[in-house]
Amino acid sequence: MKATAEKKARRHARAQNLTIVFLTLSAFVLFANLPLFGPLSDRSLLELAQDRVRRESVVASAAPSGAASFVFPVRMVYTNSFARQGADSLTTLSDEFERAGTYLSEAIGSAYNGESVNQAVFLTALRAEGLYFDFTTALPSELLARLLNISLSGDAPEGIRRFLLSPSGKNDALLYVEDSSGAHYRYSTAVSSPSLTDFLATRSGSGASFAFQLAPDYGDLAPCTLILSDPSPRGTLKAANALIGSEDEFLRRAEFNAHTENRFTESSGTVIVREVSSTLYLRPDGVIEYQGTEAAPGSIYSVASALPGEPTLYEAAAAAQNLALTLLGDSLGDAALYLSDAVQNGSRYEITFDLMADGTLIRYSDGSHAGAVTIEHGCVTAFTFKARSYMNTDDSPLLLPFAQAAAIARVWRGAELIVAYVDAGSEDVVPAWIAE
Repeated sequence: MKATAEKKARRHARAQNLTIVFLTLSAFVLFANLPLFGPLSDRSLLELAQDRVRRESVVASAAPSGAASFVFPVRMVYTNSFARQGADSLTTLSDEFERAGTYLSEAIGSAYNGESVNQAVFLTALRAEGLYFDFTTALPSELLARLLNISLSGDAPEGIRRFLLSPSGKNDALLYVEDSSGAHYRYSTAVSSPSLTDFLATRSGSGASFAFQLAPDYGDLAPCTLILSDPSPRGTLKAANALIGSEDEFLRRAEFNAHTENRFTESSGTVIVREVSSTLYLRPDGVIEYQGTEAAPGSIYSVASALPGEPTLYEAAAAAQNLALTLLGDSLGDAALYLSDAVQNGSRYEITFDLMADGTLIRYSDGSHAGAVTIEHGCVTAFTFKARSYMNTDDSPLLLPFAQAAAIARVWRGAELIVAYVDAGSEDVVPAWIAE
């Protein structure tokens, strides 16, 4: 009898333990599917975990240690079955891009059966459901691949400006591409159309339209001009010459001796420092210029490359960005540097940089860039940078209504209207409509 009672007790304890395990697992599943709060309020822990698995599955290879981290401005539009929303002040570090970029990475990494299409096909696809990315400037494909940590197909365009990932019924989604010349392509991908449709249905944002959808009112504008019902708020920036009082610091960052005898100041106020094979100019308006012919190994002027003296586009761009960030450091204030162009001509590279503040581009009224670097045979031979600092303020200037800006822009037929900060050299830098 005692043995029978002990067996019953063990069976009862085992049943209790199984019940506890089952209830614990059920609670975990329910918790994982609960929506979060704050900026992730539209997502559950389970969805975040699924996104992480998806992101890891499309990474072709891990970024090497010390690889350059490029950041770019981006505009995005979500179109689902009942609304179209967009945002125009994002960067590739924004949470929005982090979420949507998972689908873009998978689409580009799995693209196949590419074919050329005309602009009408691209615009027709823009009217329907889809996930749209505009990088504001054409990115070299090699740098885009590094940004997304993927490998591109051999037939990928050299420069890419816009992407549209569009659901295709029960089939896998289609990827539309606009390259740097304005040509358009369509690819099949491995992205699940139902999954993409579900993702688009959860998005929110400002109401968005494209200029071509509102013709004839805006028919003179570039078709992909983005029109938001509630644009991102932008305050006035306070600008200052970051070179004033900091000449010795900039010389140190540029690896020049601040106390050399070969330093003198011209009547114009330009400080000139000469070394054996290089010269640095610090101009009174904050412009820093360099000319050189050689670079010591390990210096900021030497371009590290797998093949000595023969860097790839990515290696040259990474070296140029490292130089820019080393030289300018934190002097930019609330502005951030981004690579706006990279052109290769034989062994010569021309890399240009511009600035943005909270995702909004900063443009100079004379059309110049914030920086430019020339690399030849694995060595930086010239650069120009504007040492200019920007600080956010609470002052919110009035922006001209889009309709009035579009009416003015008609004189530049086919121009794309965007909001950017326009720096004309004064202390206050305000946002304004510009035609590009």
